[in-house]
Amino acid sequence: MNSTELVHIGGHVKICPSKIIMLKADINYTIIYLADGKQILSSTNLGSFEKRLKEFLFFRPNRSFVINLKFISTFDDASGSSVKIRMKNDENISISRRRTAEFLKIIK
Repeated sequence: MNSTELVHIGGHVKICPSKIIMLKADINYTIIYLADGKQILSSTNLGSFEKRLKEFLFFRPNRSFVINLKFISTFDDASGSSVKIRMKNDENISISRRRTAEFLKIIK
């Protein structure tokens, strides 16, 4: 994995994955949240981005988000089966029950 690699996000735009905080599904579009506070709207669906970012430190906690594990601020697994993630951009994300064990295995 090379940190200088660029990922195609639509049109003629490519971006370094280390600058992406998270991606959020919006019907057939994806909103890409960047570390500098900018947001990019792409007509590519979240599943396609998940495949492109597979080799980097990204995780899909539920059907609406793909997150960069480097930008996790905190996570709370005290509530039993439900795990909540707080990203560095103050977004709170719930992990689906099916993906909780995988997340905890990766993070610990």
